[in-house]
Amino acid sequence: MTLKLYDLCGSNADVRFSPFCWRSKMALKHKGLDFDAVPWRFTDKDAIAFSGQGRVPVLVDTAHDDKTVSDSWSIATYLDEAYPDRPMLMKDEAARAAAKTIQAWTDGLLFVPLRPIAVKRVWDLLDPNDQTYFRETREAALKQPLEEVSSEAAIADGYKKLGQTLRTIEPTLTDHAFLGGAEPFYGDYVVFGTLMWAHAILPNHSLDADTASAAWFERMLDLYGGYARNAPRAAA
Repeated sequence: MTLKLYDLCGSNADVRFSPFCWRSKMALKHKGLDFDAVPWRFTDKDAIAFSGQGRVPVLVDTAHDDKTVSDSWSIATYLDEAYPDRPMLMKDEAARAAAKTIQAWTDGLLFVPLRPIAVKRVWDLLDPNDQTYFRETREAALKQPLEEVSSEAAIADGYKKLGQTLRTIEPTLTDHAFLGGAEPFYGDYVVFGTLMWAHAILPNHSLDADTASAAWFERMLDLYGGYARNAPRAAA
């Protein structure tokens, strides 16, 4: 059984940094499903035109008539529906509600301090065509040049606020190994995938030492035979 997941990369096809693709890759690992992570770049719109939209992740399930699913949340719910005999990402309605809440917190709050840390560095790692696309779209959205978004002062403030934001999950991770309790669930992959955005592109990036969040991140890196820990990272 092999599934295909279109997975964002930069000029180096081995370095994969999309927060949303990492959510889906960890979800696939959780389910114990074999998959090919196909490198995809921002301007490769034609390669995923069959999905009816222009963003990754896109999952193609070759075991179910090439069923195509885009969006990381939709992929997670699809995997539980299509493969209920494998470990569940969200075992019941309560788990789905909890994961949805974690996703809202992550997308609304955790991304904010990570943005100055990561955005300009992503641009540095792209092919020229992708650099043009990325700069135009991100600067239009952020209403600032990338160099201002990721100024030295903004990056320092981003790290400070990242630690503050992660305090929200410190009590849970102090008492439990994972956000899902004794075992990870999809909510863990949402937060972890988002933090992998910076981890994959910044070789010296780290979370505040001696925090439950940092210890949890290390445990997540080691899951599934060290799948995330062994993933290539951008060079300094």
